[in-house]
Amino acid sequence: MEGGAAAAVEVLVQNLIDLCKKEISQIRGLDKDAAKLAGSLDVIKNFLKDAETREITSDAVKSWLKKLENEAFDADNVLDELNYHILSKKIKATKPMKAKVLSCFSSSFNSIARPRKMAVRIKEINENFESIKKEATELGLVARLENEPTLVNAATFETDSFTLDPIFIGRDDVASEIVEMLTNSITTDEQAVSILPIVGMGGLGKTTLTRKVFNRLKDESRFGSHLWVHVSPNFDAITLFKKILNNLTSCQVEIASREDILAKLKEALKDKTYLLVLDDVWNQDGLKWEDFMNSFLGVSCVKGNAIVVTTRNMEVASIVNSLHIHELKGLSEEECWLIIRAKAFGKEDVPSEFEAIGRKIARRCQGLPLAANIVGGVLHNHNKSEEKWRSIEEKWLSPNEGGDNMTKILRLSFDNLSPPLIKKCFAYCAMFPKGSKIMERELIEFWMAEGFLQADGRDDMESVGEKFVNVLLHNSLLQVSERDDDGNVESCGMHDLVHDLACSVSRSSNSTGGSSRVRYMILGDNYCGDESSRIPKEMAKSLRTLLITSKADISDVNFSDLESLHVLQLHSEVKKLPSIRKLIHLRDFDISKTRIEVLPNWIGEFFHLQTLRVDSSDFRIRRKLPSTIKYLINLRHLYINERAELPMGIGRLTCLQTLKYFPVGDENGCKIEELGSLNNLKGELRICNLERVHDKEEAWKANLFEKSKILNLVLKWNLFREGERNDEDVLEGLQPHSDLRVLQIDGFKGSRFPLWTMKMSVGDAPQGSWVLLNKLMSLTLWNCKECEEIPMLGQLPNLKSLVLSGLENRINYFEFVYYIFTATYHLTFFSIK
Repeated sequence: MEGGAAAAVEVLVQNLIDLCKKEISQIRGLDKDAAKLAGSLDVIKNFLKDAETREITSDAVKSWLKKLENEAFDADNVLDELNYHILSKKIKATKPMKAKVLSCFSSSFNSIARPRKMAVRIKEINENFESIKKEATELGLVARLENEPTLVNAATFETDSFTLDPIFIGRDDVASEIVEMLTNSITTDEQAVSILPIVGMGGLGKTTLTRKVFNRLKDESRFGSHLWVHVSPNFDAITLFKKILNNLTSCQVEIASREDILAKLKEALKDKTYLLVLDDVWNQDGLKWEDFMNSFLGVSCVKGNAIVVTTRNMEVASIVNSLHIHELKGLSEEECWLIIRAKAFGKEDVPSEFEAIGRKIARRCQGLPLAANIVGGVLHNHNKSEEKWRSIEEKWLSPNEGGDNMTKILRLSFDNLSPPLIKKCFAYCAMFPKGSKIMERELIEFWMAEGFLQADGRDDMESVGEKFVNVLLHNSLLQVSERDDDGNVESCGMHDLVHDLACSVSRSSNSTGGSSRVRYMILGDNYCGDESSRIPKEMAKSLRTLLITSKADISDVNFSDLESLHVLQLHSEVKKLPSIRKLIHLRDFDISKTRIEVLPNWIGEFFHLQTLRVDSSDFRIRRKLPSTIKYLINLRHLYINERAELPMGIGRLTCLQTLKYFPVGDENGCKIEELGSLNNLKGELRICNLERVHDKEEAWKANLFEKSKILNLVLKWNLFREGERNDEDVLEGLQPHSDLRVLQIDGFKGSRFPLWTMKMSVGDAPQGSWVLLNKLMSLTLWNCKECEEIPMLGQLPNLKSLVLSGLENRINYFEFVYYIFTATYHLTFFSIK
């Protein structure tokens, strides 16, 4: 199965349009060419809407899309290189004119084509896109406006309540539970209608389960009317009212006004209660749902009704005002095998050799009854051939043996993803091996590096990425693997069948035949087809993401060939950085699992870099960052650990959102005042070595009070220190924002906490008043050995965790514990040592 290329190319084309209109159009001599290119790309983008509906059936359109994709990637490299040159000039203007400083940049600058040469290349790009635009017209593609509706590719199958499901395994208890829940709701609830959504990915058996529930309730005559409506992706109220009326009257409704249809519905329902099943709902528009429900409730005045909604999307379930959301789980391996056995052999005995193979196949179904049914049907045709069963087990479900039916069903989830950027983000996940644990934050940063995430007026790229992850989770195209203590998603996984779908729609397949180009690769998983880690030069030229595992031998990798690379993850035991200086397109660079301790000065030449991971779990490795890191003006995420050394100039990185550790430097290092300009920092911030801060005025320059996105703050002094102490003065100047959720103070050696800490309030300078830290959920005081008083905690309404350790000076713990349990009512965790 193919498809999805149009969505992928649309992402590229939009990025090129943005580059032309913003950066390139401002260059004298290139403005006209940039405007012409942007115009061509706008037209091509409109052709893509039509191409998306034809790419599955038309080989010519597939070929056109592939040509467009390759040209778009090449153009992206050229324009990105020109943008790099613009950035380099801006950086040069901010530097002192010293030969010894400029020399560290000269190599890369001299290798970048100058605007005159770039003008020639842009003219060539213009000509190529003109040719592609002309070919689109010759193919009969129609330019559609962006908001013009397009047809859904995947076939939808009308469901009904009468189809027999002879094999119903593993769901009897669930069906009984839902029947009981609906029965209780209509007898005890005072509401006019009780709504129950059943949510699960394609193939889990939602319709089969609902049909069983529907028919049980029908047999028990719980309702006056039993109505089954298959909704499909198009949620239109009038269409639904017509279907319901047809259900009630057994006659086709001719074209009529909404008012007439509702009047007939009211007459048909009269004083009867109803059970309505809305099967396969995709609508996420709350207003559409309210419009439908308000009208439908108006045609019946009887209480005790029920609506069951089946959907693949948790977002759909959340808007229907339900009494309970039933999230359907997968079957066990044993239950999948029972389905396969029933489909393949009926009531006949199964030979032991067939059963051994069949159980392996059942494991591959991973809990999906639809998969078990499909493969069971295939095996039924070969239930006399052990060799054929082994072949099917080895190949799983190939398209000509039933697999295409499965992927068509799963494909519907993909086809309904919007906007197209999400489709590209989903297809990108095909790069990860089956069974992989995908870290959410890392995945979002990869998407960002590849240009899949576009900030809008409300959300930055990272927030858009989080929304995309949630969309994929809601549509069961990703599954949650791990959550943190606050319930946030930490890692995801993909069902094997969903992974197959991702591979089928991905235009970066791991084959190099024909015109295909590999864009994303994990090296060390034999993706090149042999045991070697060597990447062929032609393949290397088009790679944009390269994740190198510890299994790979990087001595076989020629990094200078990776000229298009945007993401490089180096998880190898190397001690020296390979020759990557010319990789000017790099956006995401990770050496966290290497043994590299010193980064070269030329790291500061990666002006496009957005994410740099140099943190290490190995306490023996102490990473030193060069002073040139201050030139990475697009850096948004810097991952370091407490042992890293920050150079002076970090305050210039005003795009930074992630900087979990800020070790205050000595006289020649990074001062705390450099935090002052980093007002985009988010999440967690741990400020270490606070003994190096001289006084309140210096601490105040960190501007913590203005950093409202810092929710988790750790303030740490070195416990083993000598000399003069000014802890009270410094802590007073480190007053945080009132939105703080977590506060930890470690190694404070003052005898009294400053006023903001004692009051658990922060001074609001413009208003001249105090604002309570009423969002604080966790407070930890470690090794504050000389403190004589404890902060006032009784007025913190959301405090749930309190940890006190090493508070040794004149504190009456018995009185304090009594105070804690009488003044703080919401504590769920309390520790005192």
